[in-house]
Amino acid sequence: MANRVVVIGGGASGLAAAIAAAENGAAVTVLEHKDRVGKKILMTGNGKCNLTNMKEVHGKYYSSDAASLKQIYNTLVRFDAVQTRNFFQRLGLYTKEKKDGGVYPVSEQASIVLDVLRSACNRLGVTIQTDCEVISIRPEKNGGVICAKQYKQIFYDKLILATGGKAASVAGSDGSGYVLAKRLGHAIVEPLPALVQLKCKGTVFKALSGVRAQGVIRLLIDGVEMATQEGELQLTDYGISGIPVFQLSRLASRALYDQKQCEASLDFISYIFDKNNLCENKKDRDKIDCVCKNLTNNAIKHFFHKTVEEYLSGLVHKKIAAVVCKQNGIASCMTVNQAGKERVWNCIKMLMDFRVQITAPNSFENAQVCCGGVPLKEVNENFASLKCEGIYIVGELLDCDGICGGFNLQWAWATGIIAGTDAAQCNAITDKKR
Repeated sequence: MANRVVVIGGGASGLAAAIAAAENGAAVTVLEHKDRVGKKILMTGNGKCNLTNMKEVHGKYYSSDAASLKQIYNTLVRFDAVQTRNFFQRLGLYTKEKKDGGVYPVSEQASIVLDVLRSACNRLGVTIQTDCEVISIRPEKNGGVICAKQYKQIFYDKLILATGGKAASVAGSDGSGYVLAKRLGHAIVEPLPALVQLKCKGTVFKALSGVRAQGVIRLLIDGVEMATQEGELQLTDYGISGIPVFQLSRLASRALYDQKQCEASLDFISYIFDKNNLCENKKDRDKIDCVCKNLTNNAIKHFFHKTVEEYLSGLVHKKIAAVVCKQNGIASCMTVNQAGKERVWNCIKMLMDFRVQITAPNSFENAQVCCGGVPLKEVNENFASLKCEGIYIVGELLDCDGICGGFNLQWAWATGIIAGTDAAQCNAITDKKR
């Protein structure tokens, strides 16, 4: 008889695991505690669903240690972006690749991704139980028993935990999987918000709220630069947002959790000069001095009659120019000539190194994913638990998170399909036990 595989969680990794297990002959049941499966899938890629990414994966993922990173990259070799596209094409969904390597449904509709996954489950005879809150798991010698609200005991031969983390609980990821995993003997690396906005100290952000600016962000932890990203920065009434901020946010979350000092340096103008090959071959301090010298001399020589705020508004958004002038004691009516060379220099320098103190990540509800979870050293290469026989752990519940661009969904598909395939092929329990 076929293995009875139960999947707890009807998100990306859970549905992928269910389909893989059913295709390999298992009798599969998905238990989802929300009123429908796949809610988080509908939210991904701004409703377009960035399924995966064709670019190189190395450097795109994080975990707690080097050994775990090696396991992550080995997994993504075993089931890569090409295989993800083939998997969906086999289900009837064709995809397209964009310039940044992101892969989307041809229709750019996340709903069609969920449609083909649900259709595959239906075709393969997968049972989906919604509004099913799991209370406990009782492993036995062969298989085990699940206790859930609204249902009597549910028996399994193999169980796949695919509950997600704590990010975007409205879609179903409420952290309950961590509790279940811990009860089964697993350790938990503290889950923290990742791919999320960052809250910052200071009153200037109310004046900057709503500004979008192309620029560079550098993350400094205890005064040491740890990472740099370039792109559209978004300034809010509480701090900073935008894709470049999201890419750095997990590092900031972990640093703040470890009670380290966290700062961001926002550079609003140097990219202009990079693109025009000015100050060529100059880096860091020399580059700042070079740009400041050029722009200050230009202001003094050609725009001495303009207000400083007017001059800076030719470089950056007016709101940024106004804040920088105020921070340097320059009134809105003060001309470049009246302000003098030193104060103009200081304003331009601040545009290249606008320092903000990061106080906290935004909430789990605002985060796209979590960092932290079950350590990868506690599962084998097929994501079977090394702590509890017959249990698999997949997706965001594991201590692995990727940057924006489809990398987190790739991890979900890969782990779900590998675990589902293995769970179906393991020896079933005896007929008597059934």
